[in-house]
Amino acid sequence: MLIQFAVTNFLSFRDEMVLSLSTNKDDSHSEILLSYKNEKILPSVAIYGANAAGKSNLHKALTAAIIMIRNSNSLQVDQPLMVTPFLLDEKSRFEKTKFDFIYTNNGIKYQYGFVLDAKHVWEEYLYEYKSTKPSMIFERSDINKYKFTARSKPQLSKIVDKNTSNKLFLATATSWNSDLTRNAYMWFSNKIDTYDSSNLEDLMFREFDRHQKDKDDSLNEFMLHLLKKADINISNFNYENIKQETDQFPFILPPELQGLVKQMSVGKGILEQHRIVTAHQVIENGEKREYGLNYFDESNGTKRLFTYGPVLKNALENGRTIIIDEIDNALHPAMTKSLIEMFQNPNINRHNAQLIFNTHEISLLDLNLFRRDQIYFVEKNNQTGVSDLYSLDEFSPRKSENIQKGYLQGRYGAMPVVNLEDIEW
Repeated sequence: MLIQFAVTNFLSFRDEMVLSLSTNKDDSHSEILLSYKNEKILPSVAIYGANAAGKSNLHKALTAAIIMIRNSNSLQVDQPLMVTPFLLDEKSRFEKTKFDFIYTNNGIKYQYGFVLDAKHVWEEYLYEYKSTKPSMIFERSDINKYKFTARSKPQLSKIVDKNTSNKLFLATATSWNSDLTRNAYMWFSNKIDTYDSSNLEDLMFREFDRHQKDKDDSLNEFMLHLLKKADINISNFNYENIKQETDQFPFILPPELQGLVKQMSVGKGILEQHRIVTAHQVIENGEKREYGLNYFDESNGTKRLFTYGPVLKNALENGRTIIIDEIDNALHPAMTKSLIEMFQNPNINRHNAQLIFNTHEISLLDLNLFRRDQIYFVEKNNQTGVSDLYSLDEFSPRKSENIQKGYLQGRYGAMPVVNLEDIEW
């Protein structure tokens, strides 16, 4: 589980920003909380803010950090790192960026972080919590100075010369079979992921293999359940692979047809299409009949559910943390709420899965759905361009307070200032 994420000097977050999934002392909705030993952790967090306030930059920060950890071993020497500091002042644009995670994996709590610029990893550290205080596994400073404990030094000191200035030692040590770093690294590899809902097709095909490997039809059942909850008239669906000779298939599709099929070259002169066909039951002349539709002929909301289905099922079954940008895009508010409630239902979320998302859907601002520490806001200072992240809990609203009304009135900030009076037509 993710317990805390912090970032400093990345895109619009110039100053340190902390997203905490640790709970406060509030006892509301205690039944939804996840547990690590004596610590209570949130199963979901909603993030609100005006357009261009920085919500997506938080998503990008998590994405950048996770990808850098995963791809570190594949970097070439002197290959630049994927980091963009705050660029709107003369000081920050030349300073380093910092990422920090506190999380658990396989019953062990870790803190891992690193400081970098576009060329080098300057600092890095990994701590393990054997008690309430963290114990060092390794520390790195000044690019290539390392510090180990008596326990970790015999193993990890031998791997130092395998690392380069632009690579993360956590990834390098794990690739050299260190059992001191493997569990900490594997959480980034297998247990946390980000999803950008603005590109439906890429996300759909990214999850297509999961549909194809659904040998026990459990994903099919999960999807039909989602569709039924959304009151969508789809009785069944099939996944098809169609192989054709290239001379029987147009390589260059007109713009209006591009993206209707996923094309893969699987051999000389052979092209493979991946396709979903949905089945719709209708009453025709008093008789029930079934007709098939291509996935791309379905509504955006239906396609969204097909996209989210494998992601949600995988998270709930394997205790993964997923971060979704604009979760409510093309979904009815009732359906969005239903997806969130899956993570907040202990009978469904039995493996400590977590959902972090940003949204503009005001109807979800409800203390009957969320605790006060589950709602975050992002606000940008238009004079400096700096984004700030803060929790509703900082305002100490009463449990009976109308959060939707308070937000729309600007009580918690993070609202756009819309002024049409000065617009000339």
